[in-house]
Amino acid sequence: MGADHPTGTTAVDDPLRHVTVREAAGERDAFYLAHLWSRWFGTEYEHGDRYSSGRLPYPLCRVAGWEVDAEPDHLDAYGVVVEHDPSDRDCVVQIGGGLVTIDTPAKTMESLPDGGFDAEALVGDRNAWLWFGVVDESWRGLGLGRRLFERRLRWARDQDADMAFAFGWEHDGRTSRPLFEAFGFVPVERFQRLYEGDRDVCPECGALPSNDATCTCAGVVWATDL
Repeated sequence: MGADHPTGTTAVDDPLRHVTVREAAGERDAFYLAHLWSRWFGTEYEHGDRYSSGRLPYPLCRVAGWEVDAEPDHLDAYGVVVEHDPSDRDCVVQIGGGLVTIDTPAKTMESLPDGGFDAEALVGDRNAWLWFGVVDESWRGLGLGRRLFERRLRWARDQDADMAFAFGWEHDGRTSRPLFEAFGFVPVERFQRLYEGDRDVCPECGALPSNDATCTCAGVVWATDL
């Protein structure tokens, strides 16, 4: 961390003085990101069912450093983790993370939901997907989500992505709209129940595999050119 601190704070009381946002690398980081992806989105994987299976979804295999067969539609992947390294403990705690991939036009159109927009006209040659960015509840409101967002977008630009896409989650009046707009994203379309039918885990609306419910949260498809 640098020497700058939030207004009205000192190096002593700055809550972020022992927090680091860095590139995810290695199996520990990859499985932590898989845990976030599964917990918040119920993601099931081509290379395994859940993170506890000892397997990973294809993009996170790259983060783990595993050698896997090439996936032609996923061109590249990049993970970010947020860590807290308190001075009074001999351990580092992961408190957030995010993932972005670079995908082909075909893969991007496959990932976009059916809506009232022309997906073929919208996608670029190299498309960045910001799949998720999650910060532990006790660490929210400190700008860490923004740093996760910024770090992934910077990487996507460095990979010559020409478009970026993301799903914005909305629930009970809470929205990620200010964050997306701050980075130049525009709403493509809002879906009243974006995840219904294919997302069986949602901590917000109570969907769990054990109760056969699916997420009923609203969501927005966001996009921007890079």
